[in-house]
Amino acid sequence: MGWTPPSKFIVIITFLLWIFGLFVLIDQVFLAPDSLLPEFSLGTFESSETWILFAMIAFFLVWFLLFLGVRLKGI
Repeated sequence: MGWTPPSKFIVIITFLLWIFGLFVLIDQVFLAPDSLLPEFSLGTFESSETWILFAMIAFFLVWFLLFLGVRLKGI
């Protein structure tokens, strides 16, 4: 069973999601006291936990979209 390279659209979307996740992760880990991101809390999560959750979701979506782009033809 062969594989097909993902389309340019999928590659661009996953690259932008990856950059967003990497920016959020670097901001929250290395710039914790002087964060560039606004305060944003969901439920009982603190702001930094919320942003790291968004980064982890973005990293998962990058992997999932590239996986679908390789496995399915036409994406």
